[in-house]
Amino acid sequence: MKFEKRLSALIDNFEKRLSLEGIVIPDSGLIGGSDRPIPWKDYSREGLSCGWDNLHFPLGYAFALNIGLPGIVSRAGVKNAEPIDTNEAYYRHAIARVYTLLLQHIESHRQRADELSAMARTVAEQKRLLRISLNLKALVLGPPETFEQGLQLFWLLFRARTPAGGSCLGRLDSALWPLYERDLRKMETSGEKNLYRKEAMNLLCELWQKMNNFASGDTLMNIMLGGVDAEGRDSWNDLSLLMMEAAVSTGGSEPHINVRIHGNMKSEYREAVIRLIAQGNGQGVIYDDDCIIPALTARGIPLKVARLYANDGCTEITFDGLSGIRFWQMEMVKTLELTLFRGTENPCRPHKKISKWNHHGPVFYFESGLTLGYDSGDIASAKSFQDVWDCFERQFRFQINKYFEKIEHCIIDDKDTGTTIGSLLVAGTLPESLDKGRDPLRGGFTIDNYQFLSGSIPTAADGLTAIKKMIFEKHWCDIPRLLTALASNFKDEEILRQQMLQAPKYGNGESYADEVAAKIADLFCSIVEQHRFPHGIQVLPGLYNIDFIMFASILGATPDGRLAGDPIGEHFSPTPGQAKNGPTALLHSASTCNLPRGCAASPVHLSLPASTVKDINVITGLMSAIHVLGLPIVSITVYDPEELRDAMVHPESHEDLIVRVWGYNAHFTDLTWDLQNHILTRILNTKELP
Repeated sequence: MKFEKRLSALIDNFEKRLSLEGIVIPDSGLIGGSDRPIPWKDYSREGLSCGWDNLHFPLGYAFALNIGLPGIVSRAGVKNAEPIDTNEAYYRHAIARVYTLLLQHIESHRQRADELSAMARTVAEQKRLLRISLNLKALVLGPPETFEQGLQLFWLLFRARTPAGGSCLGRLDSALWPLYERDLRKMETSGEKNLYRKEAMNLLCELWQKMNNFASGDTLMNIMLGGVDAEGRDSWNDLSLLMMEAAVSTGGSEPHINVRIHGNMKSEYREAVIRLIAQGNGQGVIYDDDCIIPALTARGIPLKVARLYANDGCTEITFDGLSGIRFWQMEMVKTLELTLFRGTENPCRPHKKISKWNHHGPVFYFESGLTLGYDSGDIASAKSFQDVWDCFERQFRFQINKYFEKIEHCIIDDKDTGTTIGSLLVAGTLPESLDKGRDPLRGGFTIDNYQFLSGSIPTAADGLTAIKKMIFEKHWCDIPRLLTALASNFKDEEILRQQMLQAPKYGNGESYADEVAAKIADLFCSIVEQHRFPHGIQVLPGLYNIDFIMFASILGATPDGRLAGDPIGEHFSPTPGQAKNGPTALLHSASTCNLPRGCAASPVHLSLPASTVKDINVITGLMSAIHVLGLPIVSITVYDPEELRDAMVHPESHEDLIVRVWGYNAHFTDLTWDLQNHILTRILNTKELP
């Protein structure tokens, strides 16, 4: 009975959630449902959890659109001959109850549309409201039959899942394509194909605008377009193109468009991707199937599952409608700091409150996730760079093992203890949950997706490179003097700091620093790959970090000449301001490291000043180079540095300026000063491109 009562509480929470959502028929457009978030204070006060769901992975939208909500209720129902006193049966009953409540919610929308239609003052308004009503009625009775109904169902499912914030959208072009294609074929016979395409574009723009009204910034609203299907066939379609065009047309930050490319993609799709990137607001992060899919299968992911990868609410790999995601991230530059100071933090580390990304958000003191106190050796007595590396590797392995303990505890909790119940709404979009009553965390997902990430490796590599070059080769100072300078934030040691700044840096196409970065990355991936986790789960390594701004905020000065609190490289990108030989050199540096091995996510940011990009052919060339060099994930962005600087001083004049932050786009003026400065300083200082 205890399990049944817990499920009953989740169902009650879902009913309250829908009540707070309300019944909203828009004043214009054809997609019913609210586009305003429930205030977080109201949502959190009620504690409206419907089961575990971190929102970083897409629902099984393709499955839900195919069978419809009544189909989910029917499929979750317990058969007559089946016992009803098992946890599996209770769970299926609970899924059916949640989706019955959602159907009632949709029916209430339909009734409201009918009421408004009866009061409409114009024929056009009456027709619009009746059209909404008919679409909602179709969803109450069965699966969507048109693209318009598919968008309506998607939006209502999305809102039911995330009434107070955003969530991942997945491969929405693939999920909606069967409905769009069916409509298109009907229009072809009547000669109205072009007219229909225009109507579909208007619907997508309406949906995109709803997302922008709902939230902006770190919303998790990522869409993955294109790529291959489960059979390896190119899956891009006209809807992929329309979604890109809608993003350009609406011009908002939402949703965040990501694109899959491969060697056999059609030229029409490639050209659309290039146009999307060239518009300059951070849309169109590139994922290369020819790198990512083999790397995933090498880690034990079945080929057909690997081909269906998408990205989560940020950049990490998920599997569309087949997996959730859990991830941990380790601070690599802080690991170097703990190595230098024998398990303690640099005395000059900043102590200030920060906000994660939005200057409107809460401020707090951030603390390291690493375990302090482990002395991995006396750096001051090192006789060679190898001695320094050995101390770093001991600290490195110690910290990784501490994270392994956390990951193993989570896996055991997910699989064995049953203390967490997976979301009933999520479960309804998963065939295994529906048919067998399996919680998503315990068999409902097709694939387990646990990830261990570490980014900013290039900044750590720059620090180790500076020690190797300037201390053990050029002998410009000894380690005790360097440690004293670091502890004081280079007070009275500006000459030494300038010398350390002259050491080779990752991102300039020079092997000296690049090889150190590659060595750290290979060591991290190797340790994760070799570790044996409970239940035989393969944890995916990733060369990626979400919280690089927060990590930088608690770092003291580092051996590469960086001052306390200054930016560090995000993901596998250079330390901002240190890549000075242009985009080609940066890409070559990245290619010296086996980035596909970090198959959970190993992105590189390539930010270019707008003045150097004379025409779209520059983007074409860079996109080709990314594919040839075998780089799995690259974000190409084009900005005007002077515009960004002016926006920092006069935000009221630049409220429509949108930039790519990491796994999301945002209005530049919404960002904290630290993030604004980071984005500005990572723009490459490069000569004019051809």
